[in-house]
Amino acid sequence: MPHLISFDIDGTLVTGNGPGPITLDMVRRALEHGHIIGSCSDRPVQDQKNMWAAAGIEVSFTVLKHKLDDVKVRFTECEVYYHIGDTDMDKHYAQLSGFEFVQVQIMEPHPWMFDEDNEVKWGPQGRGMPNQQPTRPAATPHATIEAAVPQPDAWG
Repeated sequence: MPHLISFDIDGTLVTGNGPGPITLDMVRRALEHGHIIGSCSDRPVQDQKNMWAAAGIEVSFTVLKHKLDDVKVRFTECEVYYHIGDTDMDKHYAQLSGFEFVQVQIMEPHPWMFDEDNEVKWGPQGRGMPNQQPTRPAATPHATIEAAVPQPDAWG
């Protein structure tokens, strides 16, 4: 029996505004594995459809998050229903609709995520940790400022 996999977009898919770790190649492999895929996002449905069309991926559904329960009613033949996302709102609607919520930042790879070399190549942002913003290295001018300030033992 197939699995149904619902993807949030922003923060989850590499195409998101705030790219996520799930690549389009992973999504294509999920289809090749026989799973039913689509998106459930805050984005307008037409934006979701345009994103999938631009990627050349035919999905079975595109809905707003609060309509995830409609997806389960439409696809009754699935063994398990997953919603992969990155926020508490994703978790809320997944659980409310009887889906298993998978938090993208800490998820273990599913079989469809492995490439032909048996590796999981996450998107450019990697998985990260929930609610953690990436930090940039400090600018280097501080080193020159510190070198110019006399140290206490030099005040003698």
